[in-house]
Amino acid sequence: MMATASDNPVPRRLSREGEAGVLPEVDGLRLAHLILDMGFGGAERLAQDVAIALQERGARCHVVCFDAISGNTAPLARHGIPVELIQRKQIAFDSRACLRLLRRLKALGVQLLHAHDLSSLSYAVAAGLLLGIPVVMTEHSRHYIEARRIRRLEKRLLCLGVRRLVAVSPELARASVERDHVAPGKVAVIENGVDVERYARAQGRAFREELALGPGEALVGMVGRLEAIKGPDVLLEAFTALAGRFPGARLAYVGEGGLGEALRARSQALGLAARVRFLGSRSDIPQVMSGLDILVLPSLSEGLPLALLEGMAAGRAVVATAVGRVPGIVRPAWEGENGRLVPPGDVRALARTLMTLLGDAPLRARLGRAAQDFVARRYRLQDTFRNYQTVYAQALAGRT
Repeated sequence: MMATASDNPVPRRLSREGEAGVLPEVDGLRLAHLILDMGFGGAERLAQDVAIALQERGARCHVVCFDAISGNTAPLARHGIPVELIQRKQIAFDSRACLRLLRRLKALGVQLLHAHDLSSLSYAVAAGLLLGIPVVMTEHSRHYIEARRIRRLEKRLLCLGVRRLVAVSPELARASVERDHVAPGKVAVIENGVDVERYARAQGRAFREELALGPGEALVGMVGRLEAIKGPDVLLEAFTALAGRFPGARLAYVGEGGLGEALRARSQALGLAARVRFLGSRSDIPQVMSGLDILVLPSLSEGLPLALLEGMAAGRAVVATAVGRVPGIVRPAWEGENGRLVPPGDVRALARTLMTLLGDAPLRARLGRAAQDFVARRYRLQDTFRNYQTVYAQALAGRT
């Protein structure tokens, strides 16, 4: 269930069966996902997964990007879901891009808009008001809102034109209500889910062979954007601290971003170029996760990182920073330990934790099994789909 403004100032999660306990009908629904770039991040994967799930249930989905299409869109194409670029100028609001969007939405007969970032939301709200189309937004993180106070005001105003604001964690929902002053009755919590069976059956042998890893060489990996907020530099410094003690350890970065060149230069200056690999964005994430010995998420800020759930679903030992929803997922020993938490930005703590795990293969295996079991019980992808269908039905019915 979800609280209303009169019930509680902080929204609750939707139930695993949706509000009504019945899967809402979506056959024939025409839905457009709006996002800046259909790349390889968690927001992009959620948009892709939800679009595919609804398309399989009879909806007609469309994806509109405003900056680029840099990711793997083949899964969408296989399901007949078009991905279109309506290029915007890098200004506060490009009215010409909005007019092009309006024409496309009318031509497609779109009945519902789902935005996945604040910039795309501005175009969704404008189009929704002009065409009478309800708008839903998913908020995946809030570091960009915290960085500039005016973004909180922008979000508050835009949410006046939103039927539902979906937060991927209770922490994000609470911040929307208490810090951004979004009406509580508009806010729902739908935590990300993962296809556990797909990740559990994935094989990492080919990925390890690609990296020429021997049987005694442990692979530490990060899957995510190479940006400061994700902490890849913290991971590199921690790896440097343990490299001498564990000469067989290797580090792999899967993802791209603005820190890529600096990280490469730093690893070369440290004499670690042969042991640190930069693999760019990849579409074989289940196989990548299965090939890792330890997954690290060194982020300084998060909502609910999909990469964390994917690594746990693959049965990997995970080390993550205690930010956002992460401490609610990675449990300590007294709650049934399924991973390790470290403070954000703490190189020494991260290095110590990695040393412990690198030196104890049975511990890694135990944590991986516990992680996989936890995600299978708590973060099923089907629950995520069901709850989005409930939110869509509420938005179309005009309920807030």
